[in-house]
Amino acid sequence: MSRMARIERILTYSALAVGAAMVLMPLWWMIATSVKPYADVFIFPPEVIPHRLRLSNYTDIFRILPFGRYVLNTLLIAVFAVCGTAFTSALVGYGFARLRFPGRGALFVVMLSTLMIPYHTTLVPQFIMYKGLGWIDTYLPLIVPAWFGTPFSIFLYRQFFLNIPKEYNDAAKIDGCGYWNTFIRIIMPMSLPVVGVVTIFAFNSAWNDFLGPLIYINSERLRTIQLGINALRGLHTVEWHLLMAASVIALVPTVMIFFFFQRRMIQGVVVSGIKG
Repeated sequence: MSRMARIERILTYSALAVGAAMVLMPLWWMIATSVKPYADVFIFPPEVIPHRLRLSNYTDIFRILPFGRYVLNTLLIAVFAVCGTAFTSALVGYGFARLRFPGRGALFVVMLSTLMIPYHTTLVPQFIMYKGLGWIDTYLPLIVPAWFGTPFSIFLYRQFFLNIPKEYNDAAKIDGCGYWNTFIRIIMPMSLPVVGVVTIFAFNSAWNDFLGPLIYINSERLRTIQLGINALRGLHTVEWHLLMAASVIALVPTVMIFFFFQRRMIQGVVVSGIKG
């Protein structure tokens, strides 16, 4: 390797290291604050590495609030939302990719155009509809919409299904499989990468959702983890050490899912985006 190439590599890695440090600094600050006593949160100069550790911050959260129940409530919503999104979006994506019917392209464009509609513009009509159905203060407004598919997940499924050779469908048809059996027995077992991607995105969306539970949930026993974190904010003061500890707990599942399924996630996104 020439001298110029080594210098270029050193500069590249240095720039990447500086960028990574800037991105990770807020995360480290959150973790460091979560193990500090309240008196050390605002000391000057700030302590990047805490000198006094207070690990009881994590247990105090569960003592002050029923935080364990909030975690279970959020997990319940996330599981049902993930199942609905992964299954129904696959059905719709399979229809757009494999079935031939009039207006298929126009319907697909209309479906994708809904991605440009801000969530806040439909919030009031949805609230009125759910109130008329008697769904306020229940988990139904947070779960039922996922069982009608999401545009982004449908797009990912369609792009992935387009890359599966049609000969598999022809062979299944010769063997007597209809559309449903072909979808369940042939297509879905071959689509695990994109299923993993949709699952990760759907879980993160449901787990980190704050506005939806804030609008539709009123009872304390039905609160999600994001509403529990918000409940730690007082009217006049904020217990920042407890707030950061709760945020770390809420962050752990999403970080673990990303690190465990990072390769599957990247593979699914790349493969599903090959064809237009």
